[in-house]
Amino acid sequence: MRLAPLFLACAVLLAPIATQAAGSGNAAAKPKPAVMKKSKKKPAAEKSSKTPTKTARTLRPGALTVNVGHEINEEAHVTPFPSFAGHAKKALAMNRRDQLVDAEQAARAEKTPDRWWTVLFHLRELDSRNDPEACFWRIVSYYRLGELARARALRAMCEPPPGVQAALDNEDSMSSTLQPVAALPEMVAAGEKPPEPVVNPDRYAGPAYATMTAQAAK
Repeated sequence: MRLAPLFLACAVLLAPIATQAAGSGNAAAKPKPAVMKKSKKKPAAEKSSKTPTKTARTLRPGALTVNVGHEINEEAHVTPFPSFAGHAKKALAMNRRDQLVDAEQAARAEKTPDRWWTVLFHLRELDSRNDPEACFWRIVSYYRLGELARARALRAMCEPPPGVQAALDNEDSMSSTLQPVAALPEMVAAGEKPPEPVVNPDRYAGPAYATMTAQAAK
């Protein structure tokens, strides 16, 4: 009976320890919640370093330059309609002759509105350098329009045949007498505007171009 209080005291002291052990056991028995691992994001610099980047291409100054190994031949002759070269040549010659006839008829007609501008209109498709007859009528037209400087420059460029030089000298002299002194090319100072030229609307009454060249050939 003396030991009963001793057992009671031991029971009281051991009760918290037993409770604590039971609690720890239950805690150990419960499954631990899964912990979500945070994925470490790689820096943007690392991503960009591994992925290939597209570099912008810029055109070089000479990228559009095409080097051609052939020089342009300015004396090359192009034959229109090579399969029918003879017919094409004949048609071009007929067209040239029609234009020259129209120009001469306008120059010789009794009444032609804007006579010398009309003559130049008929000659618009003909090349003065390669067509002496077209060059002749152009020079006459410029003389009659009072454009002495232009007529003389064209005359020096296309060099008309010797047979027509006398007729052109006559045109130069006649046009010079009609112009005021201040309008003559040799009297116009540099940078000075010449006066309006005096137009000679009279028809051309000189010999035909073919006649002059035929006489010079004899």
